[in-house]
Formats: sequence, structure tokens, C-alpha cells
Amino acid sequence: MLSVERIDLFYGASQALRGVSLTAAKDAVTCVMGRNGVGKTSLMRAIVGQQPIRSGRITWEGVDITRMPTYERAAHGIAFVPQGREIFPLLTVEENLQTGFAAIRARCGTCRMRSSSCFPCCATC
Repeated sequence: MLSVERIDLFYGASQALRGVSLTAAKDAVTCVMGRNGVGKTSLMRAIVGQQPIRSGRITWEGVDITRMPTYERAAHGIAFVPQGREIFPLLTVEENLQTGFAAIRARCGTCRMRSSSCFPCCATC
């Protein structure tokens, strides 16, 4: 499970997130919705470690990842597939999502996709 607890995020003196909390349960779909400029992308960047938070805590499967570098979060299966031109335009949505799990499959060496929509790819990840 992913847990975000009371995080604050700043860009210089501008506060983008104030006391944001959420949980995303395993095997469930969690959506973050809102108008432009309300902090959706900032929240995703904080979760994957692309933007440091000033306060609060982020945990993944019971492990505090708040200060973990982005590459370590990716190795634990935390990925962010941004909207628009930052994805591979000729791939389907599913194929773009699969690219986020490529590092996990390579790391454990035993992964075989059970089906094209099965994430993560094996229990050892």
C-alpha cells in the first residue's frame, strides 16, 4: 500500500502542496483528479522522488521512502508515466505502463508476465 501523510511541497517560496494525505491500496485503482494547477503533478513527483518534500511522510508497503532517491523508488516498483509528450507516442497506454516495470523484471531475473495486463510481473518483485 502507498501512504502519503501530510506532505508539504514547495517550489522556492511558493507552496504547491499543503498537508496532502492519501492512501492507495494494493490491487485497487486510485485516481487523483482536479483542475489544472492544483498540484496533481507535484504530488506524483513527490511520490516518485523527483521533487523533495519539506515535511510529511511517504511509505510504500510499510517502508518509509520519504528520503529515498528516485532510482531506489523505481527499483521498488514506483513509477510515474506522465501525460502528453513525455511518454512514447507510438505505444499503447498498456505498453507505456509496462515500460515502468522493465527495471523490476530485469532486477529479479525470474519474471515472466502471466498476462499482458499483469502487474507487477511476479511475487519476488
